[in-house]
Amino acid sequence: MQRIGLVGGMSPESTKDYYKILIDLGRERLEGEFNNPEIIIYSINLSLMMGHVSAGRPEEAVALLVNAVSRLESAGAEVGALTANTPHIFFGEISRRSSLPLLSILDACFDEAEELGCRKALLLGTTITMSSEMYPRKFSEGDIGIVIPDDEAQAFVQQSIVGELTQGRVTPETRKRYIEICRRHMEKDGVDSVILGCTEIPMVLKDGDLPITLLNTTRIHAEAIYDAAESEHGGG
Repeated sequence: MQRIGLVGGMSPESTKDYYKILIDLGRERLEGEFNNPEIIIYSINLSLMMGHVSAGRPEEAVALLVNAVSRLESAGAEVGALTANTPHIFFGEISRRSSLPLLSILDACFDEAEELGCRKALLLGTTITMSSEMYPRKFSEGDIGIVIPDDEAQAFVQQSIVGELTQGRVTPETRKRYIEICRRHMEKDGVDSVILGCTEIPMVLKDGDLPITLLNTTRIHAEAIYDAAESEHGGG
C-alpha cells in the first residue's frame, strides 16, 4: 500500500478526523490487528493561509500549499490530499505545480453524490467555498443542482466555523440552527441532500439528524484517499 501524505491543520480538528478514519479503514481492510496504513501529516499555519486568501493574495496561498505538498513528497508520501474544502479553490494550480498525485475532495464528493442518486444538494461551508463556483461547476457534470443559503445563513455558518468548530466546540444552539437552515431549504428548494462542505461541519450534523442524505466530505475524501493508496498496489 502506498504511503499517504496529508496537508493538515485546516483545521487541526478535521485533520484528526482524517487520521482516525484512515487508521480505522486500515484496521478494517488490512490483515493484522495493528496493520495500519503509513500516514505523513504536514500541518500548516491556518492563520497564515487564510490571511493570504482574505487579503486577495492567491499566489501566496498557492505557494504555501505547494510547499506543504513538496515537503510531504520529500518525506516519502506517494499519494496526497488537502484536508479541507476551501483550499480546493486552488486545487488545479497546486496539482499542476506538484509531482505528488493529489486526490480532490470535489471529485470524491461528486462521485458519492452520483452513486447515491442525489439531484439537488444544499452546500454548507466557509463563505469562500459557498461563493465559489467549484461545487456548482463540478456537480453540473452530473446535472446535480447546488443550492446556496441566503446571506444571513451564510454569515452564521462562516462564524460558527471560525468561532466554534475550528476550536473543537459545538453549542446546542448552533446545532439547532444548522438543522433549521437545512429544513428550510428542504421545504423551499426541495433539496435531497446536504454537502457538509467544510470538514468541520460533521461535528455538527450527523447521520439521522435529517431525513435526507448528508454528504460528509471528510469521510468521503478520506475513503477515496485510502482507496487510491490501496489500489496502486492491487489492494482489495
